[in-house]
Amino acid sequence: MRKQVAVILTLLLFLSLPLTARSAFNLSLGFGATYCPPEKEDFSSGMGDSQNWILSGELNGRLFFLQTQATVMLTKSEEDTQALKAIALAGVNLPVVGSWMVMELAAGVGVTYVPQNPGVENAYYALYGGKKVAVEEIPFLDAVLQSPIHLQMGIGTDFGPLGLRARYLIESNQTIESVMAKGRWWEIFVPNSGCFSLAVLLKMS
Repeated sequence: MRKQVAVILTLLLFLSLPLTARSAFNLSLGFGATYCPPEKEDFSSGMGDSQNWILSGELNGRLFFLQTQATVMLTKSEEDTQALKAIALAGVNLPVVGSWMVMELAAGVGVTYVPQNPGVENAYYALYGGKKVAVEEIPFLDAVLQSPIHLQMGIGTDFGPLGLRARYLIESNQTIESVMAKGRWWEIFVPNSGCFSLAVLLKMS
């Protein structure tokens, strides 16, 4: 009886491998929405207000368990005009149950760009601490170094060419420049704000 059970379990394992196996490389295009709660309010209190949701698009690449992600969000500036927030992340994509459930852990930098428009005389970068610097006055690399570090945790699942992701994105109170100056890298885990996002991914390869 024990031998029969062992044989059945072995067969089920081999039959499930094609369903749970992942390709070594994957490139995906994604679209989603990010909820950022209002300041000084409970996290879930503003979920019903569309003003607190931000549309986003992303390009996601994975090689084995290493993952990179580039996300662009349509957000608002302090002048209540249109702004773009670009976040570049690198981390790991770990299968929990094959491709049925995956866990994502990543870190990177988010740069906010406010273009010139009727409410903004000159295009600028919104850096950490509310600092605004005109685009022509600072190199892009310096803007990256002075922008907040971001940390992301997420879970998801894949169904053939489609993937679903639920993530929590933390904006740290540190920048790459401040970490390099102080040397206290652990301070990147002190959050300044956090947002919840949902995304749908379409595999391109």
